Amino acid sequence: MVSTTISTKIFLLFCLLFSPGRGVSKKVDISSEQKDITTPITTMPTIIPTTTPTSSSPVLNPTSNPDTASPMIMTPMTMAPATTTSGGLGGSWCVASQSASERAVQVALDYACGHGGADCAAIQPGGMCYNPNTVHAHASYAFNSYFRKNPVPSSCNFGGTAVTTNIDPSSGTCQYQSTR
Repeated sequence: MVSTTISTKIFLLFCLLFSPGRGVSKKVDISSEQKDITTPITTMPTIIPTTTPTSSSPVLNPTSNPDTASPMIMTPMTMAPATTTSGGLGGSWCVASQSASERAVQVALDYACGHGGADCAAIQPGGMCYNPNTVHAHASYAFNSYFRKNPVPSSCNFGGTAVTTNIDPSSGTCQYQSTR
């Protein structure tokens, strides 16, 4: 009788240890729960227009003559300081750097008037700031427009093609708004 009891207990022990059910823990597949943390998340914003444009003609980026292979002689443009439209001292403006290449400035101008959302209507043909019709002059106006919308020092860089100045670049009918 003792041998049957021991045999029964051993049999029950085997049943508990090797049968699926309460005594066996589930194996969890950890790899399906892991997230990929090495792939960077893109920071490019998705822009979805919420309204339709009100004008019938699209606003185009201003174009100027591209870089030429021949060497160019550049004479500094002298502008008489105009009165500030902001109404006082202490203003700052964002303008195209004279040392930046025309090609780099054109790329930055395209960004400012396009994705950057600068108001470039004044540098369109017939606009108040269309003349002088140069990439640097148009870019200076566009950069300053962008800088006014985002008045922090880092918004006047444009890949090294822009600089801030405390001298008002306005001239004649072309008035630049200052940032304080």
